[in-house]
Amino acid sequence: MDKFEAMQRFVLVAQSGSFTKAADALGLPKSSVSHSVQSLEKNLGIRLFHRSTRSVTLTQDGETYFPQCQAILAEMDALDSQFQREPDDIRGVLRIDMPSRFASTVVIPHLADFLQTYPNIQLKISSADYRVDPVKQGIDCVVRVGDLNDSSLIARPLTQYRSVNCVSPSYAEKFGIPQTLPELVHHKLIEYSHTLGNIDAQFEYTEDGKVKQLSMPSSLAVNGTDAYLKACLSGLGIAQIPVIGVESFIQQGQLMAILPEYEAAPMPVSLLYPSRRLPPKRLVVFMTWLHTLIAKIEA
Repeated sequence: MDKFEAMQRFVLVAQSGSFTKAADALGLPKSSVSHSVQSLEKNLGIRLFHRSTRSVTLTQDGETYFPQCQAILAEMDALDSQFQREPDDIRGVLRIDMPSRFASTVVIPHLADFLQTYPNIQLKISSADYRVDPVKQGIDCVVRVGDLNDSSLIARPLTQYRSVNCVSPSYAEKFGIPQTLPELVHHKLIEYSHTLGNIDAQFEYTEDGKVKQLSMPSSLAVNGTDAYLKACLSGLGIAQIPVIGVESFIQQGQLMAILPEYEAAPMPVSLLYPSRRLPPKRLVVFMTWLHTLIAKIEA
């Protein structure tokens, strides 16, 4: 068997943590994938996985071998793709992770144009609203909203998200609309947090060019953007949501913008991808398309 093919199967098993899932992804019998990995282990003279009836985990040698395999396979893939010059020539699977509201309001409504131009690219979009590890999970690029702290990835700025303070008409009817910051003590903030920790809910705002925070009462915390919007629409409190995701709801009267002089600081939106000498052509054309799309939306 081709060694690169065996490496690909090993990487899929490592990413999924399962021989069965890797086999399903490849459309092969589980025995074929297992035999490939065993042959690879025999040739290397090391054991790559700890196997049990319940789990498959990398050994210490496997942990060392895994990122090197990923790098080699990525370089080979990128090198081959450099000769794809026409849109119909650009092909392959492109895995992207992005926030669910960004996917549903920005990308998905315009995706038909991209797929029409590049019919042989197969997109796999995840939008789980939590931070993924692109390198370990085999994701080609991620869209992230907010400050960045991962120096192992190459970042390209996309835009800045202006946020708006929102309540539903039902909330306003029941609790009123705050006009000043001191009045917020009598209101509830819907907390958005990736970690759902024990820190008090914070209303963020800018004043005199400085970012400030004010502790507020809160009865609900969520870690998903769709749940955050739904909670606000349901009258469960004040939410601070990027305007691109709520503009239509405000226009339709389903949400109301409040405290416009106390908006949160704009949030950077970035496109990140693993560091490679040659990114595959399908990734290059998608990033170019997304930059162009954002520019058109904001024009």
